[in-house]
Amino acid sequence: MSSPDMTAALAGFLRLLAEEVEKNQALARRLSLPFQDWLNQPLEAKVSTRKKTASSVQIPEDFDPFRIYHDHGSVGLYAVLQNYDAAQCKAILSYFALDPVRSYSRWRKQERLADFIVERVKAMSEKGRVFMG
Repeated sequence: MSSPDMTAALAGFLRLLAEEVEKNQALARRLSLPFQDWLNQPLEAKVSTRKKTASSVQIPEDFDPFRIYHDHGSVGLYAVLQNYDAAQCKAILSYFALDPVRSYSRWRKQERLADFIVERVKAMSEKGRVFMG
């Protein structure tokens, strides 16, 4: 279906179908039957009610992994992160944009997430130090 000929043929078919549905009300009613249940639902039921876990998990306001790393090093940051569960560690990663591609999203172990936070904070903190002299 990815060939240009098939794409053009499918587009032409859909245009003809749309024109025929506009002209023929009986055909339009028959084709709309599968959509009637969905159309009759209230608007709230159509909108996804999926919860975002990162937004519901709270991070302490004074928590700054970069400040902790600067003051206490990687061991100190890891020790502080032991007080947080896996969901809070994911929220920290998301809030501080430590991994924009979200490679951590499927991880479940708090230890692995804490190690990753320490690794990313260290990498971001030391980035460019080679040029400092």
